[in-house]
Amino acid sequence: MRILTLIKNSLLQSKREAVLGFDLGSHTIKCAELTKNRDKIILNGFTRVKTFENTIINQIINDSHLLRSNLKNLILNFKPKSNSAILSIPYEITIYGNFTIRNPEAIREIEKQINDEIPYNIDDVYYSYFILPEKDGYVVHYLVSKKENIDILIDVFTSLDLTIENIDADFINLHNFFELLYGPENRLIIDWGYEKVKLHFSTKDTPVYTHELFNLGTKKIKSKLQKELKVTPDLVEKFFLNPPNDDNREKIRKIVKEYIIKLADEIRFGINIARSKYNLNPEKFYLIGGGARIPNINNILSKLTNVKIELVDIRKKLEISENIDPLYVDIINKQGIIAIASAVRKYL
Repeated sequence: MRILTLIKNSLLQSKREAVLGFDLGSHTIKCAELTKNRDKIILNGFTRVKTFENTIINQIINDSHLLRSNLKNLILNFKPKSNSAILSIPYEITIYGNFTIRNPEAIREIEKQINDEIPYNIDDVYYSYFILPEKDGYVVHYLVSKKENIDILIDVFTSLDLTIENIDADFINLHNFFELLYGPENRLIIDWGYEKVKLHFSTKDTPVYTHELFNLGTKKIKSKLQKELKVTPDLVEKFFLNPPNDDNREKIRKIVKEYIIKLADEIRFGINIARSKYNLNPEKFYLIGGGARIPNINNILSKLTNVKIELVDIRKKLEISENIDPLYVDIINKQGIIAIASAVRKYL
């Protein structure tokens, strides 16, 4: 299990205590609460709230006051047992790379190389790295994010009496969580979100490459549906997942189908990049995010891409509290994965 931690609280609490995992999205904020009892990781609760408009723009916190209000309302309604938090920050505000060295103990040389590779001064970023031995030396994998982006999050959470244990990149947490679920494998995780789609490629050991698709998020589909059908956003959300049995049914299916075909083309293109540029041939393919809630979408994409795309089931490794409606687990399996992957970080 390879874990790269961007920020780590030196006063880590007991691994048996509950922890909150957060996924701060530009459309929704998700929070999962986990505990561990002996060797069993338990999902005690999960919640999501719509992100206030203009709170997060291009994955960067635009208004910390709105974010604080969002989180305060979430906590008041959720009533979690824990005040310990682990956050996943988006790929877009990180820099992830690697280089080769001969001496793994040359810390100053490693820090200088990181400083040379990033477009910022190393004093202006938080960074971490881990080292893997290879045939002709050692490969240093590093993760970097600007301090100003991270410090906003720390200030907001601290003001709400939440203790941040760790801050990691979303693709790092996903890599580690999927290794827990399915073991080491060359994989592609398709995160079909509201603003965009992200294709996260990993080897059996490390994340390698993320390919972003900017015009295929569910926001684009829903905006077109609203324009064509002239209905409210609430009805669009309903029609998106369950087209009505009326004259609009075929129109909705046609619009959604156009986007699915485009997405399938881009997935194939991303796979070809991973193969040619990174010599990575994914063996397993998974779909998460809001787009994963489209009925039968994994089978539709499987046929269009000629690879088997699977949905995720957290029950493979996690126990689910009896307080969680079994029907809600299906939503959590799709839209709660990053929040859960964040919280699971405590127990790895």
